Order: sequence, then structure tokens, then C-alpha cells
Amino acid sequence: MGRNYRRDNCSFQVMPLSFARLASMAIVVSAFGNAFAASLVPQDRSFDIPGIVVTNPPTIDGTISDGEWPAEARREGFSDKDTNLTSDEFAEFWITYDEKYIYFAGRAKTDPKRVIRNEYRPNVGMSGNDNFGLQIDPFGGNSNFNYFQTNANGATAISLAGGRAAKTEWLGEIEANGRLTETGWECEMRIPWSVMNLPSAGKRSPRFNVSWFRSNKSNTYGYRYTGQNNELTPTWVDVIIPASDRGRTLNLLPYTYIGAQEGGEPIANAGLDFKTSLTDTLQLVGTFNPDFRNVENSILSLDFSYFERLAGENRPFFNEGSQFLRTGYSTRLFASQRIPIFDAGFNVYGQLSDKTTVGALTTIDFGNRATGVVSANHRFDDKTSAEIALVNNDQHGLNNTGGMANIFSRTGDYSYYATNQFTTDQVRGQGWRNNVGGSYQNANYEVSAEYLSITPDFFPRIGFNRESNLKGYIVSAQYEATPSHGVLDAYSFSTSAVTYDYFTGGFYRNSMSWNAEARNKQGLGFGIGQEFSQFKGISDQNIGVGVAYPVTNPYKNASLNYSEGTFRGDKFQDYRLQATYRFFDRLQLSLRSQWQLSIDDQTQHVIGANWDIGKYESVGGRLVVLNGQSNWYMSYRLSGKRGTEYFLLVGDPRADSFTNRVILKAIVPVTIKY
Repeated sequence: MGRNYRRDNCSFQVMPLSFARLASMAIVVSAFGNAFAASLVPQDRSFDIPGIVVTNPPTIDGTISDGEWPAEARREGFSDKDTNLTSDEFAEFWITYDEKYIYFAGRAKTDPKRVIRNEYRPNVGMSGNDNFGLQIDPFGGNSNFNYFQTNANGATAISLAGGRAAKTEWLGEIEANGRLTETGWECEMRIPWSVMNLPSAGKRSPRFNVSWFRSNKSNTYGYRYTGQNNELTPTWVDVIIPASDRGRTLNLLPYTYIGAQEGGEPIANAGLDFKTSLTDTLQLVGTFNPDFRNVENSILSLDFSYFERLAGENRPFFNEGSQFLRTGYSTRLFASQRIPIFDAGFNVYGQLSDKTTVGALTTIDFGNRATGVVSANHRFDDKTSAEIALVNNDQHGLNNTGGMANIFSRTGDYSYYATNQFTTDQVRGQGWRNNVGGSYQNANYEVSAEYLSITPDFFPRIGFNRESNLKGYIVSAQYEATPSHGVLDAYSFSTSAVTYDYFTGGFYRNSMSWNAEARNKQGLGFGIGQEFSQFKGISDQNIGVGVAYPVTNPYKNASLNYSEGTFRGDKFQDYRLQATYRFFDRLQLSLRSQWQLSIDDQTQHVIGANWDIGKYESVGGRLVVLNGQSNWYMSYRLSGKRGTEYFLLVGDPRADSFTNRVILKAIVPVTIKY
């Protein structure tokens, strides 16, 4: 019924905007667009960088000394990653390499007193922190990028192509340092080639880009604006890729835990995760008796919706290689949340060639169910790519098979796609889902349209599909800007409309909505919106407003949202309060409360806390209260570095109500060369 106001790392809840203002705001949008057109960065100059080998590697101490970095490897200038508007502050960077490492340095000229650098640990999220990030695809295929970030403290964040679990032995490490300066801040990174999947050794031209997050604008800027056009991604020219130095190793992560629960038998369990390289570019991950019971689950907010919603996935086994395992977009043939438990699982992912990736996963619940999914993506060139996928659920009386074929192409500012999905289910029979669409995106503007049809018996049993038996159209438009002058720091407008009939004939549903969101230079964000809908003959509408301050700081902020309207013809009111606050730079508290007043009143409160004892030690917990029923847990964690990790857990993070139990868990990494 609403949407999240999101500008990179900060968000608050706003509702769809009054449709009556569309014409007047369109005039304002056009005027602003014309005013800022002169600030766009031209794209006809070269953004490529030569591959410069260093014989005297730079010292990674966070200080960029004169003559330390090759002048030929330096570039400057950044623009808004969404609108291509030139940044009103200056930044520069260097990138070079040798046979073992990639070296990166970044420098920003800004008010050092406004630089946020809360994070100081390795392999953590960089949300809200001023940071530089290097994106690189060593294969040059322009499709599977590795992403390395650091801030003014030398904290690091790593996102490897395909996705990886967070254990250091599996994810790898980079070295980084940073510091504040009189004119802003600067940083240096050293990235081992070995942390990435690499093509065969020799001269290559990897694709790359550099990002710069500014907390004072709560906005990300890029070295080169690409929009949705991969052809614009810069090239790191003639780099000598070293031979892969992985060796033949088997990385084991055996775990064991013991504990006690009130009124029950002593608790004890053990299992094993493992990982190895099948080839230089293909990884194998496996698990036996995985421990999902002690992994915190995601909590959905309350909502008025005619359709199912699905919480996010945070179990490490399913996150490994997840980017290579695509089975759809808004509708997925495979959703790992449908598999709550299993006895053994195997996951293979990586690159078959410079332009082809593959992912394959299977889980086995002995005597009950076996599932399998395989997906492949081939990029013909920078404009066109295709995907195929197959999914199978082998379960007595509930067998299900699904398949997908998707093609995407782009010409300049225009993109096009077509997707076909089918399912064959032992109970529901055969069904199909087909959609075709396109979009136009240029700097501040994006317009898209899609035709969708779904037969009544389309049913991905272990996937996610919100609705079936429909055919019709979706259209949407969006405008956003980050002006360099005036009272506003950022603003956006969007509108969308949906009209569907039943696939078998007759009216199904319509909806229309639009939103306005803005943020001023003091960090005050606000939004307003409205939505009208008709569903199976029932007319509903809602209107809402939201305010948040300061949206530029994810560690200390608050937001308040209110909406009212009708759902299924009955009136409702919805209040939402969200706040976070960090004490002493180590204690982070969060609150999310929601009150829904309708025929069936509901309330939900989620309170979280985390205390960083040190780089690798922390104490945390969460309390969830839903309609008077509560569950809480607390934990101690010694993790994030190489070697044995320990966890002490009081309560059950996945239960509906508090469970009086205590668990002590240990994970002992073992590496075997073969």
C-alpha cells in the first residue's frame, strides 16, 4: 500500500501521492529538468584507464603521498549515479596493480567535520559511511562485478561476483587504511587478485567503475554514469591478469553446539559446510545438517495486501552464488524461503566462459523431498543477454517442474525484454507466465511499460508468484534530481498504473498511484502519496504522509508515517514509528513500531540492540512483540576473523514466543590441500 523512500543508504516510509497534482508537478519537473540539463557530464570523452604495473607498490597506510601513485593511473570527476549531474564537490582516484594485488586510492575534498566513519571493522556493511568503492569484472564481460569499499577508518566491505557467505576463510580479505585531512579525507586499498574468480592468465581489459558515497548528500556518485547502458562501463586497458593461485584446497567449516532448554532434553547437534574449487572459475559449496535454527529470521512489517509477501533470505548456504541462480524477477520459479529445512545441499556456481555464468543448487530432505535448480546466463555483447533456468521439486504427491527463458536487449537509452515461464504441477496441472516490456531512461527520467499474461494454473510450488489468471498492462514513470543549488538536496516524482482482466475473461483489477519525495540540505526528508484501486469489484483508496530526520545518517535518525484509507471496503488507519540511535560509537539501538487500526486491530514492535566490544566481539539481541505475543533473544559473538568462531545464544531467534534455552556454538575452520 506504500513504498519506501530510499536514497542509497537511508530510507523512510512514504505513501503514494495525490493524483490530482500530476499536471502541475509535471510542469515543475520539466522546469527543474531544464535548469539542471547544463550540469550533465558529457559522455563522449574517454573514461578508460591504461593498465599501469607498479614496481614499487604503494604503502597502504591511508596517506596518499606525492609520487607514490603513477600519474597515468589517476582520474578525477564524479557525477550522480542516477542522474549524471556533476558533483558539487571534487574527488579523484588512482588504480594500478602488480602480479599479486590491485592497488586503489581515493581522495575527496569535503568538510572533514561532516565525514561519517562509524565503521572500523573488516568485511562489514558500509551503510551511511563516506566511502569509495571499486567495481571490477576481471573477465571484461561486463556482467559479474566484484565490489570493494573502504572508508576514512580503513573499514572494508566486500561483495564478490555471485555472492559469498561472510566467513573470512571463504570471503577473503583486503587491506585498507584511511584518514581525515584538512580538506576532506583519503583512503588506500590493496586487493589480492586471488579473492576473485579470474579468467585465464594473460593480457585482458577488465571493466571497472568507481563509486563515491557522500553522507552529506546521502547520495552515491560514480566515475562514469552508465544508467542501464553497459556499453558505457569504462575499461582498464591491457592489464596482465596473473595465473590463478588458488591451489587445490578443501575449506571445511564444521560446527557443533550444545545447550539446554527448559522442560526438555539436553540439546546437541553438529554439521559441516565445505567449499572447494572445481575449476579456476567454478566453485562448489556443500552442507550437511545445516544449522538454520540459530540464524535470525527477517521480520515482515504489517501491511494491507491482497497478495502474499515473502521475507528476505539470510541463510549463508543460499546466499552463496545467489546472483548466478536467477529464475525470474518479480516472479521467481525458485525461492529458497520455501525450503525451511533439509539434510544435505550442494551448490555450484561461477563462470563457464568470459560471457557465460551458471548456477546449480540441490537440497535433499531424506525421505521427504529433493529440490533442484539450475540457471545460466549468456551475454552476447554489451547490449544483449539471455537466461534460461529449470527448477524441480520432487515430493510425494506434490511434484512440480518449472522453466524459464528470458532475453534482454538495449539500444541507446531504450531497453527491451521478454520472459517466458512455465510450470507443471502434480496437483494444479500446467501453466504459463509471459511478459514483454521496455523502458526509456535518460538522466533524470525513466518510463516503462509491460504486457503480462498468466494462466490460472501457473504455480511455482517452491517459487514466489503473487497472483495468477490475469492479462493486462503496467505503465510507470519516474523523475528524480539532485540539484546543486536551492533548498532541496534531492527530490523525485513517480506514477504508475495497472489494468488487468482475468485470463479467462472479465474484469480483475486496476490501480493507479503516484508519489512525491524530497529531502532538504539539513537532512529532513518528507513524502506524500495516494493510491486508488479496484479489486474484483471492490474500490479502495489510501493516502499517506511521511517525515524523517536526518535521512543522511543511518545510525541516528527517526521517521514517522501516517496513512489512512480503505481495504476491502473497510476503513483503516496506519501509524509507523522507526528510530535508530548510536551511543558511544559502539552501542546501536533500533526501534520499529506499527499500529494498524481497522476491523482487526494489530500492533507490532521490533527492538534491536548491538554492542561492539571490539573488532570481532559483540553482544546483541532482538525483541519482537506482535499483537501482545513476544519473543526475544540475546547473543554473544566472537566472529569475523580467521580461526574459530564462538556464539552464545539465549532464546530462539526464529520462534514466535520466548523459549527458555541456552546454546553455545563453535565453528572451527579447517583447510586441506590436495
